[in-house]
Formats: sequence, structure tokens, C-alpha cells
Amino acid sequence: MKQDNYRQRVRSWVWKIGGALLLLVVAACSMTIDSVVQPASVNGGDILPVTLNVTITTNTTQTSNFMVAVLVPKIWNAAKNATITFTSDISSGDQGMTVIPAGTPAPQGGGLDWPTLLTTRLGSGGNLLPDYEWVAFYSNSSYSVAGNATIHATVSIRIKTSPDNLSFKLGYCVANSTDGLSSSDRYGSWLNNGCFQVNGTGDLIDFCNPQLANIDPRTSLDNDIITLTFDGGVTPTALDNASSVYLCVSGITDAGDSLSVCEQTSRTKMRPLGLNKWQIDIWPRKLFGLPDSKHLTGLRYFFTDAAGGSKVGYGGGSQPFTYTFKCQ
Repeated sequence: MKQDNYRQRVRSWVWKIGGALLLLVVAACSMTIDSVVQPASVNGGDILPVTLNVTITTNTTQTSNFMVAVLVPKIWNAAKNATITFTSDISSGDQGMTVIPAGTPAPQGGGLDWPTLLTTRLGSGGNLLPDYEWVAFYSNSSYSVAGNATIHATVSIRIKTSPDNLSFKLGYCVANSTDGLSSSDRYGSWLNNGCFQVNGTGDLIDFCNPQLANIDPRTSLDNDIITLTFDGGVTPTALDNASSVYLCVSGITDAGDSLSVCEQTSRTKMRPLGLNKWQIDIWPRKLFGLPDSKHLTGLRYFFTDAAGGSKVGYGGGSQPFTYTFKCQ
């Protein structure tokens, strides 16, 4: 009986050791983004050029499509406005890539498509606004790779940016159509390496910094009712201990005049939402008493306490938040 138990324990350890060795063999295929070359900024509407230098290491023969994904603002519409090609040690000339339609299941992704899987696994890349997306591309051809090989690839990404003025944390991922994102050492990703700037038009769309202020809707005219929100919970400000918060706002007219409403009254008092978050709805034309002959082009605003002595602007500082009126 003791001998049988001993044999069972030996077989158990053999299986465990064998399984661990098998796992090491299976997981030995790796893809690494060695470096990313991109500018710190571009002008709105220009092409953003990016180069990824990638190393692929294999230990088993495999035939797969190459996958490259980019993390970008939704307003860029990268599925239509991005072009991705690559060169490699095992191909000749530029190799084309095509966007993977949303809804196409990713390999070993539990039924999730590539955008959803990338968001689940890699997240937002540190961007604080929800208007981002992962867009994935497959190579137009599949490639057979031998075991115990090291392959170098150079990926060229060109994305036409929108004209908007924005800051964003870009991200990139490489994988293949067989392994997907099934293991952390089978794909390569690059995230959170500073904030990329598009010097465009309109108010800054800031994905990188805590959003103390927000206006909804993002695009409106001066005759629309808009909602202004102050979220003092995202970072410490001079209004952390305020029992009441008020709006201090200036309206800029199409004639270049500045009209100010900066008072601690019922028409500027913001309603508390809890957790140091405050909100107010305004009808700009009525608030400033504009005649029909004048129109507002934008707002400059702060948040103050009941005494008016503590004032919070952009980034928690002394510069005003800004909003430009425009059609959708």
C-alpha cells in the first residue's frame, strides 16, 4: 500500500513538472515593441507618422497574420483615416494591413472582438475621457515562421488627425491571429509615454489631466441650455472645504465685448451632487441679457466660494476655463 502511494505521488509530480515544462514551451513565443518613434505634436488635420520597431521570437512553427492596434481619440476615425504597413526579415517590400471589422472575434479572446479585448486587457492607456478607442489591423497576408527564430519588423503607421485641439496618450499593441492576447508574453504593447499634442482649433480636449470642469453638450450655440459641472473630487483645489460653490463667468460677443456675471446669488449658485461635485444649468443669452443683435462666441469661467475670495480655474489655477460655441 505504501509503495502504491509512493508511485502515485511520483506520477503526480511527473505530470506537474511536465505540465510546467509544456507551459514554458507554449509561452516561449514572444512579441516585443522595442521602440516607438513619433513626434511630440502635430498640427490639427495633419498626418501623424509613427514607427514601431518590433522583435518576434518563436520556438514552434506557426502560420499567422500579423496584428497591429492603435489607441486613439474616437474623433480621428482611425478605422478610415489610418494606413499601416510593415517590412520584416521574412517578407519582401511593404506589406499592407486592413482594419479588422468590429465584432470579429479575437483569437483565444473568449468571444470578445479585438477592440473590446484590447480595452479589457490594456485599458485606456491613462486617458481620462471615455472618447477613446482601440482600432486593430490584420496583415493582408499570413506568414509561416519557423521554430527558434528571431524576426525583426518595422511598422509604419500614418493617421490623419482631426482639426481639433487636443492632448492624448497614444498606445500601440502587436500580436498575431493565432495567440491573440492569450498570454502577456505573446504580444507587445506600449502605453503611457507622455501626452501627445494636436495643435488644432477650438477648446482643448484634454484626455491627460483630471477634468475639473465639463460642459454638456460639448458643442452648442449661445441660445442652448448648457450644463456646467465642477468636479472638485478629482484633485485638491481651493474649494475643497467650500459649503457652497458659485459660477463666475464672462461671455465673449461677436463684437469682441466681454460681459461678466460674477456674483454669489441664486442665479449663479451651483447645486451639490455629493463628493465635492457641483453643477448648474444656464441659458447663456438670458444670463447675459443679450439683445437679438448680439451673439456669444465663447465663455471664460471660474468657480468660487460664497465669499468670492477663493477661485478655481483651469488645472486648479488662475487661468479661466474656456468654452467656444459652435455647431455640431
